[in-house]
Amino acid sequence: MAFKIDFDTSTQIISVIYSGATDLDSKLRAVEEVTQTYADKEGMKILVDVREEMMNMSLGEQEAFGEYLANHHDLRKAKVAVLHEPSFNPNTIIDVISYKNGYQLAEFLSLADATRWLIRSNGDWL
Repeated sequence: MAFKIDFDTSTQIISVIYSGATDLDSKLRAVEEVTQTYADKEGMKILVDVREEMMNMSLGEQEAFGEYLANHHDLRKAKVAVLHEPSFNPNTIIDVISYKNGYQLAEFLSLADATRWLIRSNGDWL
């Protein structure tokens, strides 16, 4: 499996951790699993860790997935932190498209910074 999902009860953060090659199907499965499993969590706090991900999606698929995230009914109040390596973010296209379409998303290089941002009561930057 290209992703793993964890839930931290103390912070209420849902972590989606990608590793290895990911394609559009695996990204869609991860969204489906998160939204079905945590449907009761209004205003989900989601940490997306792409530090070990190898993107295997076309530019068009990445753009379409970014729009999908931004327009997904169950994610409309979600707050999303994307954790990536300093030298590369395989999710850049997805992040830019989803953010431009209203998705509450921020990118981070540090797990501690991402966690702090997610547990804040609003979407303000650090």
